[in-house]
Amino acid sequence: MPSATTDRSATSTDAAFLAAMAALAGGVCVVTTAGPEGRPAGFTSTAVMSLSRSPQLLALGVDQASRTLSALLGRGRFALNILRADGESLSRRFADRTADRFAGLAWSTDEWDVPVLTAYSAAVLSCQVVRDVPAGDHRLIIASVRRVLPGTEGAGALVHLGRRYHRLPAEYAR
Repeated sequence: MPSATTDRSATSTDAAFLAAMAALAGGVCVVTTAGPEGRPAGFTSTAVMSLSRSPQLLALGVDQASRTLSALLGRGRFALNILRADGESLSRRFADRTADRFAGLAWSTDEWDVPVLTAYSAAVLSCQVVRDVPAGDHRLIIASVRRVLPGTEGAGALVHLGRRYHRLPAEYAR
């Protein structure tokens, strides 16, 4: 069996890698935290996975160039807002690097003063960072889930696949 380092029959380019990753469906989330002086910050992410049930852990990939990364690591806490099926505009807002992402939104804070977007979410997980691992041009954040806040029941899910958004109705989650 050829080793990964000597097999030249398959190559990986950035374009091929990105095309392959576009074939992987991802749930769309907005990660929120508070920066200095409690200023809300956040970004859109599909790089999230459940890591452990006991203890409840999740993993989150964050681009090292993210303007929110220092606030997230400085606070050590964040909220994972799992977007409802109708959350495409919110996802785009938090992916836009120029917008005031929280302007005009209904948001509140959890018990650790982290902004939460329950009105737009199927569920919200309040998390505490337990490990930060450098991973190429990203950071892998491992976090413990401290509280699960209910969102809108029966809201379905927003997923990203093939570089497009797709709405999954609530019955897919049953």
